[in-house]
Amino acid sequence: MGVEKINNYQSKKFEILKSGHLVTDSLVNGVSAKLIIDTGASNSCIDSNSVEKFKIKIENYDEQASSATEKIKKMYISKENSIDIVGFSIENLKLFVFDMNHINETLKENESIKIHGIIGNDIMSKHEAIVSFSEKKIYLKLDL
Repeated sequence: MGVEKINNYQSKKFEILKSGHLVTDSLVNGVSAKLIIDTGASNSCIDSNSVEKFKIKIENYDEQASSATEKIKKMYISKENSIDIVGFSIENLKLFVFDMNHINETLKENESIKIHGIIGNDIMSKHEAIVSFSEKKIYLKLDL
């Protein structure tokens, strides 16, 4: 996975797509995934089309939500998940689940990539993330 440890941080390389999105390989519930690193996203999310792949159990979520591009029509929530981003697993993670076809359609126009979800500020703020564009790495703090 290309993980490097410096001081109390571990780092993971990411790719910058032509669209400007930052994408990294991760594990969701132990299964390989491509996730967008999105500092503008409040919460980490998974594509509802990938629920079976990642063995995600969903519950209805009645509050209204929106993305940067549109209002999300149907939102679910999933509890007790794990994401491994930089060589350590973040456990008991709450993920929001919605249809990300609009994101993948946009990426399909310029890139040959499909994303499975989003790493949001819930993870990045808790783990004191540092995003280095010059190194193309995300750093997450280990000792919390």
